[in-house]
Amino acid sequence: MSFLAELRRRNVIRMAGLYLVGAWLIVQVSATLLPVFDAPAWVMKALVGLLVVGFFVALVIAWVFELTPEGLKRDGDVAPAQSIVPQTARRMDRTIIVVLALALAYFGFDKFVMAPQRSAAQNNATPESAAAEVAPTASEHTIAVLPFANMSGKPDEEYFSDGMTEELLNVLAKVQQLQVVARTSVFEFKGKAGDVREIGRTLGVGHIVEGSVRRDGEQVRITAQLIRVADGFHVWSESSDRKLDSVFALQDEIAARIGDSLKVSLGVETPAATRTAIDPAAYDEYLKGRALLRARTDLPAAITHFRSATQKAPELAAAWSSMSLACEAWWANNRLTPAEQQQGLTCEADAAQRAVALEPDAAASVHALANLARARLKFADAERHYLRAIELDPGYPDALEDYAELLFMVGRVSESSRETDKLVKLDPYFIIAWVRMRDVLISQDRRADVALLAPKLRSMFPENAFGWYLPYQNALVHGRAEEARAALAEWKDTRPELIPIHALLLSWALREPGVDEAKVATILAGDAVAGEMFYYILRGDVEAYARIVEKIGISTRQYYFARLQMSKPAGQAMLRDPRVEAKLVEYGFVNYWREKGWPSGCRPLGDTDFECGLDTAKAP
Repeated sequence: MSFLAELRRRNVIRMAGLYLVGAWLIVQVSATLLPVFDAPAWVMKALVGLLVVGFFVALVIAWVFELTPEGLKRDGDVAPAQSIVPQTARRMDRTIIVVLALALAYFGFDKFVMAPQRSAAQNNATPESAAAEVAPTASEHTIAVLPFANMSGKPDEEYFSDGMTEELLNVLAKVQQLQVVARTSVFEFKGKAGDVREIGRTLGVGHIVEGSVRRDGEQVRITAQLIRVADGFHVWSESSDRKLDSVFALQDEIAARIGDSLKVSLGVETPAATRTAIDPAAYDEYLKGRALLRARTDLPAAITHFRSATQKAPELAAAWSSMSLACEAWWANNRLTPAEQQQGLTCEADAAQRAVALEPDAAASVHALANLARARLKFADAERHYLRAIELDPGYPDALEDYAELLFMVGRVSESSRETDKLVKLDPYFIIAWVRMRDVLISQDRRADVALLAPKLRSMFPENAFGWYLPYQNALVHGRAEEARAALAEWKDTRPELIPIHALLLSWALREPGVDEAKVATILAGDAVAGEMFYYILRGDVEAYARIVEKIGISTRQYYFARLQMSKPAGQAMLRDPRVEAKLVEYGFVNYWREKGWPSGCRPLGDTDFECGLDTAKAP
């Protein structure tokens, strides 16, 4: 008997056909159902692999064994008179027909029912929805550290788990081969349950670090795991116990283990740990201060915690730099008396200098020094320090944000726009990054972009009003009264109580008749009104603008030129006033321009004079 005839006799060919048709049907159904259950990609790969291996196993079984009434027996052990091969062949033929019918039915259902629905869905999809459905292609060198869960059973110790997350993120950010998602964006997912693969795709990263922190007195246990976003595979997982005084070493160890796990595939090398042990009480005070500084809820309390940390551990440079930044945030964002402002500036200066003395090459130390120079209106020095801080840590969004802000203050709006674009990509949920974007768009009067950005901000930050305020502010700054009033009317469902206030101030700024001057004075003498500076500018009142700038203090002096430059035509007209020119000299802008270059609309007149408020098309 020929080999082919023997294959037919032993039903090997029928087994091959039945297996292939059945395997195809299994693959097709699995391809439809597995995504419904969010199965990782490796499940389908494993299934196909098993089916391939099973094919050869089935052929071997068909060749070696024969089905008999007593079960499977080796083919050589079955006498020809007892063989039921023909009956088995007929059963297999019927089975093949049934499976083929099922396959054809599935094929027809997919082609004539499912395919048209998929096609219609694709045709009806908007560009925005299509973009939302396609996850960004993430580099394997990108990583996000999700907020570690607080397992201590004490809600008031959230600051500790959050602080550990931030510290680990900072250690990983020092690994040159890794791009680490900034803190604000990852903390957007704090307390939100979800598939880490979906979170990873949303953040556009190749790997996710997640874990938990359990603290008991001075003992701390950290559990961390590294997950590959593409398939949900747990690359590495470990739990570690330490005393709180060696917490820095623990953070460095975790970062090193993550680096080791990625070393083979990505060539990642983690820097050698150099940090020393720390007083647990000092570290606790430091983390409490960081939590308050980030939240901006109680800056004086944050400063108190940082001061306590530095008293307990004077060598802790991070506490000094954080205290400097907290002091700066306090005086810059509150209306203080001159004495309080001076107190805040002294706090900022002393802490920044101590931080730099301890760690001159730490990005946070240099950032604090940059903010101090800016507060002293030494803009060129501030720029050098910001660039150095960014060089030391390119993934540090706070320094990049302040650098973009400095460029805007001194009139380099296009360069500020470039740095702001980097900032929103680095940390898309950092609300101050979008404040920088807002300022650039208004200054350049990019009305179409303003119209696109406003609803985006309302969606991203529903509890903040500046997404609603943006269209109105853009119209106000450029003196378009009717457009401003139309934008103001849109507040009726969100901020109706503010409409009459801003409507009155707008009429006052435009010097329209019948305005209640006493009511305006009461409003302006009360709590700060959003955008109040622009009402003085639209009114063209140089003296009133100067008074309010001096009254509020350093933060408004830093913005003295920027607010005038972005306000066209009213602010541009004020820039030609000799009183304004004197302020530009006093506040340090002219010294900066002579060293770094003149902004659009300004130019030098010899070595001692200058002019601003020019038509930019005519400026040399």
